[in-house]
Amino acid sequence: MKLLCTAAAALFIVCRAGAQDIPREEENAQEILYQKVKKPTIEIPKGKDGDEDSDIPVRGRMKKVTATRSAVLQPSQQLIITENDAPGISKLMRGAVCAAPVIEEELEPVYSSVKAHMPLYLPYKNSTTGIWQGFYYSWDNNDDGANDAHRAIDYGKTSVAANEDPTFGVYAIAPGKVIDVKWSNGGGNIVEIEHTAPNGYKYRSKYLHLRNGYDNDRAKAQGTSGKYKAFADDGTTSKLCWGTNSQKIAVKVNDIVRDGQFIAYAGNTGSGGIGVILNDDGTLENPNTRSFNVHLHFEIRVQDTRDGHSGEWVLVDPYGAYNHGGVDCYDLEASTPFARLFAPFYPSFHNVPLDLVNKFWGYYTGMGMALQTVSVDRNGSNLYAAGSFQWGLPGAWYTRFYMTGATYQSYFTSYDKQGFRPRQLSVTRDGSGNPRFTAIWEKKPAGQSAYSVHNRDDAAFNNVWKTYVVNKKWHVQEHVDYIVNGKRYHAAVFVNKPNDNGFYLFYGLSSTDFDKKFKELYNKWELKSINVNGNKVGGVWRPKKNNYAAYYGMTSTGYQVKFNQFAAEGLRLIKVQNYDNNGRFSAVWGK
Repeated sequence: MKLLCTAAAALFIVCRAGAQDIPREEENAQEILYQKVKKPTIEIPKGKDGDEDSDIPVRGRMKKVTATRSAVLQPSQQLIITENDAPGISKLMRGAVCAAPVIEEELEPVYSSVKAHMPLYLPYKNSTTGIWQGFYYSWDNNDDGANDAHRAIDYGKTSVAANEDPTFGVYAIAPGKVIDVKWSNGGGNIVEIEHTAPNGYKYRSKYLHLRNGYDNDRAKAQGTSGKYKAFADDGTTSKLCWGTNSQKIAVKVNDIVRDGQFIAYAGNTGSGGIGVILNDDGTLENPNTRSFNVHLHFEIRVQDTRDGHSGEWVLVDPYGAYNHGGVDCYDLEASTPFARLFAPFYPSFHNVPLDLVNKFWGYYTGMGMALQTVSVDRNGSNLYAAGSFQWGLPGAWYTRFYMTGATYQSYFTSYDKQGFRPRQLSVTRDGSGNPRFTAIWEKKPAGQSAYSVHNRDDAAFNNVWKTYVVNKKWHVQEHVDYIVNGKRYHAAVFVNKPNDNGFYLFYGLSSTDFDKKFKELYNKWELKSINVNGNKVGGVWRPKKNNYAAYYGMTSTGYQVKFNQFAAEGLRLIKVQNYDNNGRFSAVWGK
């Protein structure tokens, strides 16, 4: 239900009107980050792709790494713990690696130093796209007893129907600057982007075999030699192979791109593209091919950290696998011996299984991001999380998920002695109907005390209210209400010496009454926390400092649409709640 639409929304629509169209199948594909890697059901051509820059000889001896390594970084002052009896939850640990990595021995120090310093995302959003080839090819053409080095990841559609265009959209893996757009006879149309993390660490991503318009690509191919030229001169004219004139590269050198920005369409340009499936006379090896070897050859480089190699760049495996074991080792469930660079989910996320948040806890916290908000809800035997990791949040913090009431009280007491107070709460119920608590703690301001209650019915909560609000003049920092066995209960945090002047708490309101209260308070009061309990709504307001937006009753798709809108308007997520079996969402955005 809409509670606020800021004036900037109209500007947002105008700004998007001139943007290049994104293929329809590419929209709203956040689940692709944590879905199981899709494997091709079509035959994958066996031949080297890439270009002359990536086709470099192996440096020295190949080494098989047998030790199990941990790729999770756990910064101090940031902690996640889940209950032992939470369904579907795995512990924060690494098991044996998926397959023993085989690496170039002299590059092991570089591989070991690589980690994610900024979120990096997959270069595609199409749900039918999968991995064709990993960091090593699936063959040994040089007969040395080991799979040939690829040093890249090939992505392509896992199946192609008759008369289906085999292309898919290619996207920037992170914000960055386009440093090269060129043609290579081997790699075809190429785009290279440099990405700089907040701490100055740099990555370079490279996208090969792209389409850049039917006429352009065919003319470029006709300017080469051998079987690739013969095919361009006398081979098929099908647009399923060559693409259309509207499928052009959408960026140029020195462009600043955002993460997930559309770059181009995948193609088969260059001798490492369509040339792999041609006979020597330029005819197709398989005249009935549907894929035409349309794929994305993707590379990522980091700066060489070894002495004497300043200014050099090294190709690395963004999945951290470095093995010959096949694409199974690229699934999120697989443990990898080196750090994974690709994000397991977006920093602001929803519908993510809680075990993935747990397993990859170190991905965002390891780069200095902190958890602004988090909520956990159960659907059947599965737990799902919604939340937001953000840069620039001050101070130390803790979070704990899916706690029993006794466990929550124990940690409240422990953290209170360390000078922490709960900042946000969410409540769901376990399979037996008992409440489970999720909380984020923050450092208490100097001289401030906090008192926490939970599992208090209306009468007991009113008594606490009289003691701390009426008599002691404390404020409510956070409040949620929830139903257990048909009876309403409360969890709340009271604080003394608040940093602002006054507050409002309302709960148990119908949607109509809540909307009226929202409009009544909007000019002077800012909604800081919202909680939906069945068909009732409540929230905590504090003196207004900035404009904000709040919605509830949103579906997953509706929530994503609103998140994108308000992010474009410069608002950040303040609090999110997933509820109704993870089927609905409430949220507050602000400055």
